[in-house]
Amino acid sequence: MKLADYIFQRIEKTGVQHTFGIPGDFVLPLYAAQTRTSLKTVVLTHEPSVGYAADAYGRLRGLGVALVTYGAGGLNMVNPVGLAYAEESPLLVISGAPETRFRRDKPHLHHCVKNFDTQHRVYAEVTESDALIDNVKTAQSEIDRVFDTTLSASRPGYIELPRDMVNQELDIEAARLPELQPVHPALAAAVSEIAMRLKAASQPVLIVGVEVRRFGLKDAVIAFSEALNIPVVTSILGKATFPETHPNFIGNYFGQFGNPKVKEYVESCDCIIALGAVMTEMESGGYTAKLKAECLTQINNHEVKIGYHNYGNLKLDQVLKELLDSVTSKLVPTKRFTVPAIAKEIIEAPEGSKKLTVAAMIGALNELLENSQEFSVVTDTGDCMYAGMSLQTDIFLAPGYYVSMGFGVPAAIGAQLAMPSRRPIVLVGDGAFQMTGMEISTAVKMGLNPIVIVFNNASYAMLRFIDQERDYFDLPRWDYVELAKAVGGSGVQATSAADFKKALTAAQKSDKMFLIDAVIENDDISPTLRRLTDHFGKKVKAAIS
Repeated sequence: MKLADYIFQRIEKTGVQHTFGIPGDFVLPLYAAQTRTSLKTVVLTHEPSVGYAADAYGRLRGLGVALVTYGAGGLNMVNPVGLAYAEESPLLVISGAPETRFRRDKPHLHHCVKNFDTQHRVYAEVTESDALIDNVKTAQSEIDRVFDTTLSASRPGYIELPRDMVNQELDIEAARLPELQPVHPALAAAVSEIAMRLKAASQPVLIVGVEVRRFGLKDAVIAFSEALNIPVVTSILGKATFPETHPNFIGNYFGQFGNPKVKEYVESCDCIIALGAVMTEMESGGYTAKLKAECLTQINNHEVKIGYHNYGNLKLDQVLKELLDSVTSKLVPTKRFTVPAIAKEIIEAPEGSKKLTVAAMIGALNELLENSQEFSVVTDTGDCMYAGMSLQTDIFLAPGYYVSMGFGVPAAIGAQLAMPSRRPIVLVGDGAFQMTGMEISTAVKMGLNPIVIVFNNASYAMLRFIDQERDYFDLPRWDYVELAKAVGGSGVQATSAADFKKALTAAQKSDKMFLIDAVIENDDISPTLRRLTDHFGKKVKAAIS
């Protein structure tokens, strides 16, 4: 079997149906080899978009694959790969490279930066595993190692493939059986300690994070919450990981920036179990989360921390399975906890306002999304993401921790290809759209029909609210509607709440990519972003002064 055929066979076995990339001379033999497979090639306009699209695809399908050329292509995609690493997304990057015979000479080939290993070393810093395939005898084991690590750790992997290796013949060894995860000797002790905390608790809560979705543990978490009737909140990155229509769900927890009533309840709990939520700066609301260490249990895919005890090398799936077994086998008393009735935060548009507001958009979108499984929600960073936190949806993709601009539109392409039954609603600021928004042309080319809503406030609004009025935060107001039409889509502009509702109706009826140019005032932001910028603005202003 040819080496490239083996790589694509492994990709197909994961259930992946698409790869994302941009052809370039060093990767052309790999693209040619892909035509022998059932995989569909999705060519985007710019490598950062390739990374975002493949990332989103991987979040929903279990693996996303990006094919790029050496140097100018691979190095252009480092930032999206960094995002995927930070947010634990299973993204596999395969880069073409110069022939092995050239690598023994001085690096005078095009696309080469410092030496032939520069790109490989860069990717080693933003991936969980990496390999240069330059020896046919070790090729299979190296490819398998990167695949296995990418899938098991749910973090990016990198394979660099010289042109003259693509069609080398491999002597394929028998497929290895998946290694069973050994049971760590501390597992029973950790689960017992957590169970005893639940036994003594009067007001527990689960904080469900993104790792629950990454490792396919949603059903187990639902069963665990139902077994004891424990209230559930989700983190910013974990939004929609737990069904928001479930009776145990009480809201999103985002420190002092989220719903104040949710914050008050969670922080008064005497047993807080964070499942798959890594308490980063963003997950903890800029470290404003007031979770008492003695009441907090953190269970993620790397370790378990119970109060001041730390159990290393315990895996989330193993801990959750044992914990679920313990509560369903009556080791924990069968008492049922009480789920509080916490009203959703009402976000109302200013009375008498004739202009479109973020609050009006949230209200109209929730009317569209209510009880609907027709849509997914994809947001970029900025106020569109914080507004999106108020939407009721069971599929929500956002760069919630790494917060890289430009994610939204290309991610929607990956999301719709991964889940064709769900039409993406994309919330994107005008700044982020001006970075990667031209991928609407790729959506049209691929026959996709996302609804793209541009928050058109002619500024980097979040930065301006953190700092102050400065001319370098200003953006030109593009004619987004004509841009959408120019690439074969449809679109309308909305300047009032009534306009926006009509636009949503038109978008819903359209079978094309549909863009809504939502023109809002540059001082209009969501309540979540206002609370956040008030907090961070004090720190920024102190640093500037």
